[in-house]
Amino acid sequence: MPKLHVLIPCAGTGSRMGLNQPKQFESLAGQPMALHAINTFLSMPEIASVWVGVSEENKELPQELPKASWPKDSRFNLSTTGGATRADTVVNTLKAMAKSGIDQDAWVLVHDAARPGLTVEAARRLIQAVTEHVYVSGGILAMPMADTLKLISPQNPECIGKTLPRDGLWLAQTPQMFRLMALTEALEAAINNKFEVTDEASAMERAGCEPLLVPGEWRNIKVTYPQDWALMDQILTHHSQKKENQ
Repeated sequence: MPKLHVLIPCAGTGSRMGLNQPKQFESLAGQPMALHAINTFLSMPEIASVWVGVSEENKELPQELPKASWPKDSRFNLSTTGGATRADTVVNTLKAMAKSGIDQDAWVLVHDAARPGLTVEAARRLIQAVTEHVYVSGGILAMPMADTLKLISPQNPECIGKTLPRDGLWLAQTPQMFRLMALTEALEAAINNKFEVTDEASAMERAGCEPLLVPGEWRNIKVTYPQDWALMDQILTHHSQKKENQ
């Protein structure tokens, strides 16, 4: 098994949640949301390091929250590499990882702090799929689209314009797993050419790669809106109670 590293961009503002602070630092199921995914990766012995890119002003977790301290695990690295966009934060953190001595061909799993429902099983499924395919550039967790897809009307944005075919469409999740230098170069090229990058795979696709699609899990949703928060709080609370009772 090759050495694996994790990068979690954690510098976003979470403005769509309507909170007073970035959502990744808000308490979810008893601890700041970002810690759920961080602790999942740190529970995996195959992970050599976990890097969290934060902005300078958000490097401290809210002291008033329970369990609000960064992990003491020696593999954990808090890096003030937050940028203006997600892509900037990822690039800055990748460069910090390379500067620390991590090999340019090392595999890096980039994961959203706002996806606290990630399981070890899903992360390992991605790792196994990517590392078993010798010639692939990397891969992502994703879910095949099950819902009917509607496009709004250009004349009336509150109405349906038409229904789109969903065949072959997948909903991208994270982690997204690529080699350190290849991902750095792909993201930098996208940024320099002002290409909108909403995930790492889109930058790699633009560079000519075809990442693997690896089945994810429905609980690995991105917490974006208040209703997502309530649902994920229930899922994580139930999971925590189940573990305590075992």
